[in-house]
Order: sequence, then C-alpha cells, then structure tokens
Amino acid sequence: MVNCKKLIMTPHNGRTIRLTGDLTNCEIKKDTNKIIIELIYTYEDCEISIKVGDTIWPRDKSPHKVNLIVPGKHEGRLVCYDLLNSSLNSTSIFALPFLGGNRRLFMWDDLFVNAFIGTPDDKNCLAVLYRYSGETLFLKFEAALSSFKNFRHKYDPDPYHVLFVFDIPKACKASYKHYVNGRYSQIDDLWKLKILEFHGFEVDGHTGKILFQAESLRHEMELDLDVKISIDNELHSKPKKEIEIFNPEYYTLKLKPI
Repeated sequence: MVNCKKLIMTPHNGRTIRLTGDLTNCEIKKDTNKIIIELIYTYEDCEISIKVGDTIWPRDKSPHKVNLIVPGKHEGRLVCYDLLNSSLNSTSIFALPFLGGNRRLFMWDDLFVNAFIGTPDDKNCLAVLYRYSGETLFLKFEAALSSFKNFRHKYDPDPYHVLFVFDIPKACKASYKHYVNGRYSQIDDLWKLKILEFHGFEVDGHTGKILFQAESLRHEMELDLDVKISIDNELHSKPKKEIEIFNPEYYTLKLKPI
C-alpha cells in the first residue's frame, strides 16, 4: 500500500485513482515515446515508486492496477496524477448507448470501467466491465442489468471486477455493424441522436461532428494533419480490436502490495 501523509489517493471512477497532495517531490520517468512509465516520490524518509503495470492499494481491500499515468493540469499548473487501469475506449462512447438509457443508469461516474465489442469467448456482443462493489446499491444494479432482455451472461475476471455480456438489440444491429467497421456516419440518424443523448453531448460537439461528418471538423483535421481528407472519409479512426475487445490480461490485478 502507498503510505505517505503528504500524498492522497482518491478513487475517482472505475478506471481512475487520483493522486493529489504535495507533488513537488515527484519525479517522472518516460519511455522513448515520452509516455510516463514511472512516478517516483521522495520526501525525507518516505520513498514511493509507482510503475506502469504495478498494482497499488489505495484502500486496504481495494487494489488497483496502474496501466497509465497521466498528469492533470489546471491553468498550466500540475494539480494531480491520474493512475488509470485504462483509458476510455471508443465502444464506451459510440456503442454502449445501443443498450439504451444514459450515463447515470450505467453508473458511468462511479464503478463503470469500459465497454467492449467482444471478449475472448464472446463475439457480436456488447460487454460492460465494472469495478465490483459489495454495497447494496451495486448488488441491485447487478440484478437490474441481469434482467435486461438481451442479457447473455456475466462473470468475474478477478475478485474485483465483473463483466456483463449482452446480445446486440435487433433495432441497432445494422448501426452496431457500422460502428465495428468504423463507418460512424452510416449509423442510423436515430441512433446517432441517442448516442449524443446518452452522454449529454450536443450535436455540434466533437462526437456529433464525427457522427454527422461535420465540414468544420474535416477542415480542422486537414490543418492539423496537413493532408487533404476526402469527403467520403470518416472523421474518426476505425475501432482497434486490441482496445475494443476485452483483454483480461490488461485488467488482471497482480495482488502484491507495493
């Protein structure tokens, strides 16, 4: 367990532990791609090292695997480090809404981790990963998800996560296929609007511009990339299977305190 009075570790959501406090004595190490791979904190007799791949214990019975270390800044000033088990993937944005509801219904800001278009054993599905909680509210939530008409099954990848697997609702099978193939603009307009509504996004926001192939976004991308983008090209990359299909090894916890 990380133990230093000058550092505070706070669960922020199902993916993130936020490190705040006295960060002035933090040193970072980066790889050749300038990605942070280790965070070293030294102060008096306190020395802590957090590496990508480590499992940390912000609470006695709540381990958390660190796959990404991301600095958080406000007005150019470092205010935190986010220790993430994963970044939010495209399926969580574009495909999870096919199950209906909204972020609040799916405990987005609490225990939700990510959504996937497959698992090692499941294809043509939507799988949703959660940080497990024994609290009554989550147990009721589990029961509610298991009662969905298109619920397939659930299982625990480890003692600290639960994965729910759903069949694709008939009404959005075509749109789901368009998403999987990176054809965002071909998703049915009704589902485009439901995707935006699920997240509380505006039509003229970034996701809306991707779905409706906004000329303003195309022009912005052309300037950033210094290329000409055909009007037929989608404005977002095709979902990558290594990110959008659940990989238990990536999320599996190494249960050895640091």
